[in-house]
Amino acid sequence: MASFIAWILFTYQKKQNAFHAELETIRDNNEKEMLKTQLEMQEQTFQYISQEIHDNVGQFISLAKLHLNTIDINNKQSALEQIENSTELLGKALDDLRDLSKSLSSELIKNAGLVKAIELQVSQLKKAGNYDVTFEISGSYSFMEEQKEIILFRIMQEAINNTIRHANADIIRISLSCTPENIIMIIRDNGKGFDPLAQFNGSNGINNMRKRARLIASELNIKSNENGTAIIINTPYKHAR
Repeated sequence: MASFIAWILFTYQKKQNAFHAELETIRDNNEKEMLKTQLEMQEQTFQYISQEIHDNVGQFISLAKLHLNTIDINNKQSALEQIENSTELLGKALDDLRDLSKSLSSELIKNAGLVKAIELQVSQLKKAGNYDVTFEISGSYSFMEEQKEIILFRIMQEAINNTIRHANADIIRISLSCTPENIIMIIRDNGKGFDPLAQFNGSNGINNMRKRARLIASELNIKSNENGTAIIINTPYKHAR
């Protein structure tokens, strides 16, 4: 009997050790995947900064420089107008840099939450004047874990960037549907659409969104046809901070 009990205890302890070892392996793999994703997000952020500075800020500064270089000091009225135009262009460049800084920093999400970060993103899109953009919330939203909110926000940014670059759309609709169990974020556009399965095999943007969704236990679905695209992210609503 004593030997039988000892065997049971030994077997139980062995299984416990194996279970804890497996948990540790899963935890380590998850941490590595999270770190890898964070590094990828940083790299994409640098690329985004470079593109925004080149396309927007750089354009304003170049125009301001052109105005200043062509000032005719002998024509006082024209010179004053060119200086005023240059000042206005430099002001727009500074505003764009401030908005860019806010949208890329995770501090806004840490301090104010996901909703405020989305509202700022929408404000920037409206300011550009190229898109009809709306943001709607249904249900009562409470803060999620900080890391979940940051990753969910980056998924939304990736979806919007894909729309801007590839969809030829002029309408973007963002919505949050909140229940006690989950948060469903939807990003829609009226663009030309694409084949989600084909894109999954070759598009870094789609692959990145799917990878990030898995990290926060979210389900990501894509519906697309010639009338537009909808990116749907269903996130379990647990561990509110």
